[in-house]
Amino acid sequence: MILKFKIKNHLSIKDEVVLDFIATSKDKHFNFFCEEIGKYKILKIAMLFGPNASGKSNILHSLDIFRNIVLNDNLNKNDAIKQIPFEFDSSSKKLPTVFEIEFLINSDKFSYRIEFNDKYILSENLHIFAPNKAKFFNRTTDNKTGKVLLVPGNKFNIDEVDIRTIAGNTPPNMTILSGYNKTSLQIKILTKTREWFQNYLNPIIEPRTKLTDYVKSKLHKDKINKELLINLLEKADLNIRDTTIDEFKITKEMVESLKDENIDLYEIMKRRMGDKNELVNLNLYFQHLIIQDSKEQIYKLQSSLESLGTLRYFGLSGVLTELIDKPGILNIDELESSLHPDLLYHFINTFMLNTKKSQLIFTSHYYPLLEDTDELRKDVVWFTEKREDGSTDLYSLKDINIRSSLNYYKAYKTGKLGAKPFIGSSYLPNREVKDE
Repeated sequence: MILKFKIKNHLSIKDEVVLDFIATSKDKHFNFFCEEIGKYKILKIAMLFGPNASGKSNILHSLDIFRNIVLNDNLNKNDAIKQIPFEFDSSSKKLPTVFEIEFLINSDKFSYRIEFNDKYILSENLHIFAPNKAKFFNRTTDNKTGKVLLVPGNKFNIDEVDIRTIAGNTPPNMTILSGYNKTSLQIKILTKTREWFQNYLNPIIEPRTKLTDYVKSKLHKDKINKELLINLLEKADLNIRDTTIDEFKITKEMVESLKDENIDLYEIMKRRMGDKNELVNLNLYFQHLIIQDSKEQIYKLQSSLESLGTLRYFGLSGVLTELIDKPGILNIDELESSLHPDLLYHFINTFMLNTKKSQLIFTSHYYPLLEDTDELRKDVVWFTEKREDGSTDLYSLKDINIRSSLNYYKAYKTGKLGAKPFIGSSYLPNREVKDE
């Protein structure tokens, strides 16, 4: 689980901001909102609110980019890392980006930090708290020559040959965790750390993410608990009782037959086919329970005819099913997208009540989530606000001196919590309207 995530000089984030999951107390609804692992009390959820262009999505994207940098071991030596520093300041554009994360693997605390520019991972270090902070390794890259220097700590008990092997497989634009993955070495701490990023920290889910295709493929391969998924859909009152998937195979001969009929489609299918002999398309159908003449009837409907809300909830239910069976982190931008408010609440509560050692991080514009003051902890609510220089400020409701008895939703609406857009008049300047 994540304890803290720190970001500096990335997208709209100029100065360091910290998303903190360490519970401030063990009082209000602790068992619902928190996990207690060893000596750590960790929040299971972080809700980010703020105006458009305030940077709340950038917090989530930073975590996702961090994940991608750690896992990308396919870069060529001269490929750019594609750093995106804070652009509204001439000095920031010349400075590196810094990501740092504190997290637990089982009950062991780790701290991992990278500092990078467009060309190089300038520095990288991994620390272990066992129980005191101890360096596992430190890596630096010469900004002129690109030479990678790997310095082991006391916990990195391997010989010089293996150190040179890892460093030799790590180009300057790649992390040690990626370079290590290209070797045949078996170093437990490095393996566990990389697997945490790969298997526990899930990729970001956005409104445009093709979740339906992801869950459909998992269902087809029997890699999702279908019974549990259908149970989630039934509880959502969508009248769905089952799903079926039909295979449709496209051969090279079928693609070639398109050449004279539709050249554009032919080119698209040819690229998709590549060197394969056939493509397999999966058609997803939902079986709906309908009452007709007091009798139950089942009707099959193709997924393309379902509403966006149904497909969105199907996709979210699929990834939630995975987390119920196996702990992980859900990182969702605009969670409420296409969802009825009741479904939004239902999804959050289902996650909180049925997952163990998992976390949900999401952004939202649905401020009524703040209304149930008696049911909400201050330390799970976060706000982003745009400073005068255009950079992002991140702060928690716990940082604001506000009475717990005050309705947070009303306080936000009246501007007491900040992070609220100040919209100008709807009247536009007078313009002369020309007669046609």
